[in-house]
Amino acid sequence: MAITVGYINALKTAVSLAFNKYLNTAAPTYKSFTMEVPSSAGANFYPKLAELPGFREWHGSRVIHRLDAAGMAIKNRTFEQTISISREDMEDNNTGFLVPAVGQIGADAAALPDKLVYEQLQSGFKKKCMDGQYFFDTDHETYDETGKIISYANLGTPQSSESAGPWWYLFDNTQPLKAMIYQPRRPFTITPKTKVTDGNVFNDREFVWGADGRCAAGFGLFQLAYASCRPLNATSFADAVSAMGMLRRRDGSPYGISPSQLVVPKNLEAAGRALMKGDFIPTLAPDGKTWIPGSNEWAQAAELVIAPRLSYAVGG
Repeated sequence: MAITVGYINALKTAVSLAFNKYLNTAAPTYKSFTMEVPSSAGANFYPKLAELPGFREWHGSRVIHRLDAAGMAIKNRTFEQTISISREDMEDNNTGFLVPAVGQIGADAAALPDKLVYEQLQSGFKKKCMDGQYFFDTDHETYDETGKIISYANLGTPQSSESAGPWWYLFDNTQPLKAMIYQPRRPFTITPKTKVTDGNVFNDREFVWGADGRCAAGFGLFQLAYASCRPLNATSFADAVSAMGMLRRRDGSPYGISPSQLVVPKNLEAAGRALMKGDFIPTLAPDGKTWIPGSNEWAQAAELVIAPRLSYAVGG
């Protein structure tokens, strides 16, 4: 068939509709523990917050908590995905695969923020955050009840006879500030190169569609996240909740952090459901050897999120 302007325009419309349809159908899981901070430059600069100050009774002059823009930078990244079909396929009207392929590109663009945030989260054991420590570390700083600086660990590793399992995560996502950052710079769009006079068609006999956009992911506040590779059970969960609750301000007052969301990989789904949704859990009998069904005091303690993008690998 002849490659007419009308034929090309109809195909362009179908492609655009397919891309935009799937661009808006993603079901990400990152949003509840991630703050979205739009960007208008090559990078965003975030302040180093020594603490979450909170309100104090006003005596004397104000205590100013300065937001130092030199704290941390998140540099935007550019992503693309491009496909083409040959001029011969266009002439032979062999284009039935094109619209589904472009729909997949739209779906990939919609899923990219989820992918980037989880990749960043899982790099938190070897990448630094706002306080200069690894995001998940054993020697963050906090304060005791007297205001003395002490070390704080927002990660849990196996105790005594425990064996390491996959990493699972707790978040306090009730605050406006969050544990993670997603930084959109330029939205994802698709651009056709389909004029017969375009170089790709004239020189290489290819009709091309390319999607691209700019964005990045980074760390927010370590105080609002906890990672553990201990077996996921009532004991390890209670220890993680207790650890997050120990965080205090300089004056010794508690932040009041309380985890509201448990995020687990698919291979911990059963353990997560048993702990968060079950009425009974295995409990050690008085003889110290036998496990019997016991009341589950942690049922509904946090929202359970099953995150397919989390690694199955054993931590530690």
